[in-house]
Amino acid sequence: MRRLLVLCALSAMCISALAQRKTIVLDPDTRKMNQGNDLPAQNYFDVQVPVSDQIGIIYLSIHKGRTTDNLIEKTSWVRPINFKSNLAEIPVDIQLKSNSNYSFDLVMYTMLSDSERVHLKDIVHQNIMNYLNAGFETNEKGISTARNTDQSVADLNLLVSKSLRDFKNLRDREFEGFSDVVKLKLKQVDNARLSNADLNRERQPGDSTLTENNIKSDYATKLMAELETIILSEVDNYLDMDFVKLYDHIVVRNQVTEKTQTVLPLFIGYGGVYLNGDIDDLEYDSQPYAGFSIPFGRGHGAWFSRTSFVLGVFLRNFKDAEGKEITGPIVDRPVFTGLGFRIYDFIHFNAGVVATSTEKQNLSNFTTEQIRLKPFIGVNAQFNLWLGLNKKR
Repeated sequence: MRRLLVLCALSAMCISALAQRKTIVLDPDTRKMNQGNDLPAQNYFDVQVPVSDQIGIIYLSIHKGRTTDNLIEKTSWVRPINFKSNLAEIPVDIQLKSNSNYSFDLVMYTMLSDSERVHLKDIVHQNIMNYLNAGFETNEKGISTARNTDQSVADLNLLVSKSLRDFKNLRDREFEGFSDVVKLKLKQVDNARLSNADLNRERQPGDSTLTENNIKSDYATKLMAELETIILSEVDNYLDMDFVKLYDHIVVRNQVTEKTQTVLPLFIGYGGVYLNGDIDDLEYDSQPYAGFSIPFGRGHGAWFSRTSFVLGVFLRNFKDAEGKEITGPIVDRPVFTGLGFRIYDFIHFNAGVVATSTEKQNLSNFTTEQIRLKPFIGVNAQFNLWLGLNKKR
């Protein structure tokens, strides 16, 4: 048994050493991936993209099929501090299926210079001012607008979003819209009556020389200035974050993966099982185990794509505190099932339940098998067994 364990461990390490992450290059100039060759299948890989010094962030989306309608993975790259290379490396934590079609959607953003940040803020400010000047009109009765308060706020929110259509902040936060303070100020402007203007303004030296129209005009100007200040202040809080500008948008459709043999993921590892007792008097044992896994699939999010269903057997029986052997049903070894989670390339963490069995003698001197389920955890190295079942393209 010891020789078998050593052989399995050496095999796992050798195969795992060969199962390194592969690298493919996406060339923005030619719009080609992997130089037009088939993409790697059933391997984790990195996508390299040539970048200039101005590129600050890259988003990569992978879709199943010939179009960009079936998203299966989304990942990104943000320029590290003091980054000097001309290649951005984007890790992809899913394995593409053999002999299948995929589409890639890549968006690149450049960092903004100080002058470009100022220019961006000026553009947003000017768009807001243009809306307020066009949408609000002062007459003898008050300040009128064709839009109600909710419509005006919706217009302003949309205006900011459109102004920033080609920009993105590094915190990946969308503009949440203007607050209730802006709504209240819009209502105040909409309900203002200029006939009461003299009662709603502070007395100033020289007021006696002002006409009624002068007073109404000053009050209207004051209300609009207050509204503008509140709106610009709120949008500036958002614009003060670090922004990047859209540089390029690349869509590479209908990329074919290489045709590989069907594989069965096998693993060998070491785990511990809880047998009895409480935290102050814990009874447990640990032994090596082996088994196979079935991946959940290539769904949305890293957790789903890293998780698998596992089934296996411990290679040695357990022993309790009294030295009594604890075996398992069917194969005379403890068997287990549970979930596996990939923590690094071929290294996986397992957790689940173990089916154990012990012999028990009743009052009639008949020996019966008592089966129990116990929790376990473990760590394993996983490798692929090639089954040689090819699929024609």
